[in-house]
Amino acid sequence: MSIDLVNGEISKFLQSDKPEVLCIRGKWGVGKTYNWTKRLGEAQKAGNVVLPRYSYVSLFGINSLEELKQAIFENVITLSKGKLRADLGTLDEFVNSNVGQWRKLTRLVQSVPFVKSFIGGDATAILSFLTIRDQIICFDDLERRGQRLDIGDVLGLVSFLREQRNCKVSLILNDEALIDEAKTKFETYLEKVVDVSLVYEPTASDSIGVALGGSDPVSQRVADLCTALGISNIRVIKRIERVVRAIQPMLANYDEEVFRQATSSIVLFCWSHDQPGEAPTLEFLTTKKAKSVFGLQKNENLPDNEAAWNALLESYGYTWTDDFDVVLIKGVRNGFFDPAEIEKHARELHEKAIATKADGSFEDAWRLYHDSFADNQDQVLDAIYASFMKNYRYVTPLNLNGTVTLFKELGRPNQAHEIIKQYVENRAECRGFFDLEQYPFSGDITDPDIRKAFSEKCANLEEKTDVPAMLLALKEGWSDEVLSELSAAPVDEYRRAFQATTGRELRKMLDGDLQFDRIINASPEMKEVSKRAREALKIIGAESPINARRVAKFGVIVDEPAPPGAP
Repeated sequence: MSIDLVNGEISKFLQSDKPEVLCIRGKWGVGKTYNWTKRLGEAQKAGNVVLPRYSYVSLFGINSLEELKQAIFENVITLSKGKLRADLGTLDEFVNSNVGQWRKLTRLVQSVPFVKSFIGGDATAILSFLTIRDQIICFDDLERRGQRLDIGDVLGLVSFLREQRNCKVSLILNDEALIDEAKTKFETYLEKVVDVSLVYEPTASDSIGVALGGSDPVSQRVADLCTALGISNIRVIKRIERVVRAIQPMLANYDEEVFRQATSSIVLFCWSHDQPGEAPTLEFLTTKKAKSVFGLQKNENLPDNEAAWNALLESYGYTWTDDFDVVLIKGVRNGFFDPAEIEKHARELHEKAIATKADGSFEDAWRLYHDSFADNQDQVLDAIYASFMKNYRYVTPLNLNGTVTLFKELGRPNQAHEIIKQYVENRAECRGFFDLEQYPFSGDITDPDIRKAFSEKCANLEEKTDVPAMLLALKEGWSDEVLSELSAAPVDEYRRAFQATTGRELRKMLDGDLQFDRIINASPEMKEVSKRAREALKIIGAESPINARRVAKFGVIVDEPAPPGAP
């Protein structure tokens, strides 16, 4: 049902004083309540609401009819006052406006023992409910009611309010969330109680218009990507925007393509995280590796849902999950991104983007493979080979495996070995890069020649100590091995690490490196780490007057260099 038709039925419902029940059904987060409230507000301003009073009640956590009845009373407002939600002021106003009726009822209960005994329980609550008539009532979150509140009793109350109290009742719920007996009862009562039943299914564009109010480039980028995936949950769209804006400053100094790629992945990952029943799961996305992407998957019995997901991802332009995507998935799951990890991968993508603009990308070559059913095997393989030899620095081990496997299976084993040789001999990486046991997708590197070449390269390389990483990690803890390596690391390595780090990370690094000065029984290695850190700061302080002042707050005093131009 289109949104225009839904809104038309809501308008007719509000304009009539006829007692009736309107039911609005739809998935969580699509804006059912927002749309109802908006239509009510517009109708009130236009003078198109006949009944003067209104109560909005969320059934979330309500466990009895008594609680529900009391909630209706507490949330009564007068629509002509311009408010659509109750507060203490509206409650006070309603009680005072009905004080005469209230006093009469109270005196009746107090003076007639039979009435008092007949009413029983909380007389105040009961008398409160007696004032509810000739008004509009909205019951929201029916599927989230308390466990002790029977859905049949709620619908019975709805019928009573319509038939006996001349009320118009709006029911808002996600009926797909009802299960077992509750679902059966709702479906049974639906025809008996509900006069007008509407299904609220906004398009992605409808939901995006509600969720994203801005017209800046970030909002537009998020809007385009959400539209491409068909995301209609307003809460999910808003979260996506928050996450994208959170990572934007971390990528501000890199090529715009880095932010574009990160945004594309984040939109998909947030959707998968928040709506795994509709989106490809994060677990599935982590399997989007060389075998499946490059058409090398041998399993022909792919489940229907995964086949559909593959089609969606292909249309979206998501080809495979790379190392940067793994970091982004982790950030989406955790609710925050590690700046150091983001910076590492962003820098790599930045360099790749610059090279791509100059020479053409490896991914572009692979588009010849994906985007056609033409009989062009030689053309495809020639293009991939040529591009690989230019762009091998930016190819992950996982994609190397897919490329090599493809060339072997399509009859070009010699070029496959040339590809491996080019990659292993010319990648200027540390020893850990070639240690497949440390690689997150190690199990997917299946080509024996690649594994052998990596193993040999790893054995022939000396392990390079990652001094900056170890210095940064000291704040979180340390091992004897780390202390041993840092206590032997050159002071100049400390200096380079300090000068290459900024902001919160720099403060964390310095705090961790100098913390051993506060330990009474510090080991010789601990003392040496702090000593070398101070020596590095002394060198930095000697470089300029401003740095001399900067290091002074760490107790490192140096003679300030003469300012430029001084005699």
